[in-house]
Amino acid sequence: MTHRPENLLTVWADALLDALARAGVRDVVVSPGSRSTPFLLAAARRDDLSLHPVLDERAASFFALGLARVTGRPPLLLCTSGTAPAHYYPAVIEASEASLPLVVLSADRPTELWGTGAPQTTDQRALYGVHARAFVDLGDADPSPRALRAMRSAAARAVQTAVGPAPGPVQINARARKPLEPRAAESEEGHALAALAASLPPVRAARVTLESPALAHVIEAVEASRRVAVVAGPLPLDAPREAILALTRKLGASLWAEASSQLRFTERGDVRAGDAFDLWLRQPLACPPEVILELGATPTSAAYARWLDGAPAIRRFVLGGTRHRDPSGAAEAVLLGDLSALLAKLDAALTAREPDPAFVAAQERAERRVWDAVEGALTPESEGAVVRAVVRALPAGALLGLGNSLPIRHADRFVPGGGDLRVITQRGVNGIDGWIAGLAGSAQADGGPAACIVGDVTAAHDLSSLALLARLRTPAALVVLDNGGGRIFEQLPIAQDPGSYDPVSELFTTPPAVRFERAAEAYGVRYEAAEGAGPARDALLRALEHGGATLVHVRVPPHGASEIERALREALQ
Repeated sequence: MTHRPENLLTVWADALLDALARAGVRDVVVSPGSRSTPFLLAAARRDDLSLHPVLDERAASFFALGLARVTGRPPLLLCTSGTAPAHYYPAVIEASEASLPLVVLSADRPTELWGTGAPQTTDQRALYGVHARAFVDLGDADPSPRALRAMRSAAARAVQTAVGPAPGPVQINARARKPLEPRAAESEEGHALAALAASLPPVRAARVTLESPALAHVIEAVEASRRVAVVAGPLPLDAPREAILALTRKLGASLWAEASSQLRFTERGDVRAGDAFDLWLRQPLACPPEVILELGATPTSAAYARWLDGAPAIRRFVLGGTRHRDPSGAAEAVLLGDLSALLAKLDAALTAREPDPAFVAAQERAERRVWDAVEGALTPESEGAVVRAVVRALPAGALLGLGNSLPIRHADRFVPGGGDLRVITQRGVNGIDGWIAGLAGSAQADGGPAACIVGDVTAAHDLSSLALLARLRTPAALVVLDNGGGRIFEQLPIAQDPGSYDPVSELFTTPPAVRFERAAEAYGVRYEAAEGAGPARDALLRALEHGGATLVHVRVPPHGASEIERALREALQ
C-alpha cells in the first residue's frame, strides 16, 4: 500500500472494538469527547455492545464499577484525550483493590503531537501506574496485516488480564489522527484494507484459573479443633453462600458474618451465627476459637482487628481471592485461589464434628448480652434504628448498598441476620467517591429493586450523578442519612484528644448543607423526606412501589451516632 488509506482509522477502530467484544466486553460507558469519536462510533455500529453515555468521567467510572459488581464482566470505559482519563483514577484504584474487572480505552493524540504543546495533549502512557494490571499502547493506526493482528491480540489479552486470574483494571491507549469521522473505502488501497480486515481470524481471550494451593496446614488445624470460627468480611455478589454455610455447619463452627459478606442477610438454618461479634469482641471472650477461617476482603470491624492482636494463640487462615489480605501479618497462611474450589477441597477432606459446648455457650451469652444492650440503646430517631428499618423493609432478592463510613458500621452493629438480600459495598479502598453513580450502574445491570444507604457527605460528593439515577426505570432508593457532616470523626481519637481543634468543626465534619429536595428536583429524581425509623421505612416502601429512583432524605440527630456508641460502651463494660 503506497499511502495511508482513507478508511484506515475506521477499519482500525472497528477491528479494535470487534476484538474487545469477542473477548467478553458487553457494556461501553462513554463520556463526550472528540478524539474518541472513531472508537465510539465503532462501538455504536455493533449489536452486541450496550452503550451508556455519562456526562462526566468520574461518574462514568463508578457507574461502570456498579455494572461490574453485578455482572462480573469487564465494562469498557471510553473517553477522549487530555485530563478526561485522569478522572477515572479513583475508580481505577477501587477496581484494583476490590478485584473488579475494568477496561479503560483512553483515546489519544497521534505520536507527532506529543511534547509539542498541542491542545488537549499530555502523556497518557501508564496513566494509572501500579494500580493497573496492565497497560497497552496500541500505537498509531497501521494498515499492515501484522499490525492489525497485533493490535487485536493486544486488546484481547488486555481483557483477559482484566478478568483474571487476578481481576482488576487495565488501560488501553489508542491514538487517533484526524479525520476522526467514519470514512468508507474509496481508493484501491481502501478497498484492500477493508477486505483484509474482513478476512482476519477472530481473536478470543482464554480464561486462566489459579490452581488451588495446598491445604494441608488448614486441614490439620481444623481437624484438631472443636472451636472453629468462620469470619466473613466483604464478599462479592456471587460468593458461594451455600458452600460456606454447608462447611460451617459440618465443622460445628460459628459464623461471624459482617453485613457486607452476603452471609448476614440470608437464611442460614441451624448455623450458629455471631452477628454481634464487632461489639462483643471489645471484651475478653470467655472461650475463644482455636482456629479461624477468614473469607473475603479484610473485615470492616476494628474490634476484630484489635482482638486478633491480643490473641496470638489462634491459628488463622485467610482463604480465597486473588490478592493478599492480611494487614496484621499474623495469619498462618493466606491461600489464594477460587474460593469455591478451596471450599470443595476442604469439604472433601474434613470430617463432621460437634463443637465444644463451652465455646457455643460463651458465644450465645455474648450475643444475648450485646443484642440486649443494642435494644436498650437504640432510639427510634437514631441512625442505627433507621438503617435497621430500611434493611428489614427491603423485599427478598433486593440489592442493598452500604456506604462508607458510618452506614456500613451501623448495619454491622445494629442489624441482626436473616432475610434474602445481596449487598454491594465499596471496600476496596473504602472511599466515598462515586456512590450514587455506582448505585445507578448496579441497579441498571441488576434490573430488580435496589436501595443504597449513604451519609450526607457521600451524597454531596457525587451529587451530579443524580442525573444517572434519573435515567433508571427499575425501583431504586438512595437513602441519605443527614446528620450534618462526617460524624464518624466524633468516634475517632481526634474527638477524645482534639488539642486546638474542635472535633465537630468544619475542618473534620465538612457539613455539606445541601438542599437535597432542590437537588432532586433539579435532576428529575423523586424526593421523600423522613425523620426517624418508622417514617424512613414507609418512605422506602413508597419509593420501591415506583419504577425509577427516589432520594429518601432522612434527617437524624447530628450527634446521635456518637451518643449511642457511648451508651453501648457503658452498657457492655
